[in-house]
Amino acid sequence: MALDQDVLRSDYAHLLTLWTSGVRDYHTMLSDYLTANSIFVAVIGLLVSRESLALPFTLIIVLFSIIGILMSVQMAIVLGRFSGQNALWEWQLRGIETMPEWRERKPVNSLYRLREHRETIVEDTNEPRFFEPSWAFRQHRQWWAHRAISFPWFFGTVYGLFLLWGLTQVVRASTLSWG
Repeated sequence: MALDQDVLRSDYAHLLTLWTSGVRDYHTMLSDYLTANSIFVAVIGLLVSRESLALPFTLIIVLFSIIGILMSVQMAIVLGRFSGQNALWEWQLRGIETMPEWRERKPVNSLYRLREHRETIVEDTNEPRFFEPSWAFRQHRQWWAHRAISFPWFFGTVYGLFLLWGLTQVVRASTLSWG
């Protein structure tokens, strides 16, 4: 029995490490993509804001917009993978915490109840004894609050608008040169 308890604690510790490092990696990757996309959008915006835009600059805008759309798709895939991976590890941690042999604290189950069921957590050893779900906990299931979905859609839309603008400029320039 003691051996099983040691194995269970070891498995729990490893899964907890994977989960917390996965959450950290998710936020790091999100920050990197936000920085890269913001720089890309700023460069495209700077090129668009030029008064007289030559055709080569317009083609660069079209190219950067296509690259930006691809980067947004990649962002959605990578963040979605990290999010799914973290959800799997959290699910496994909750499974360990619900086992009858588990006699330790159950923070992952508490987080799950707070986030998914919006239950107030009560713990007599803490002050205050109650931890209420905030507005953010109540909104996290909305599509627009899920960063792996909303940020790629936002940047993809911006790049799409720049691409549309750039293509109309190319078409306009080509019809003027043929006319």
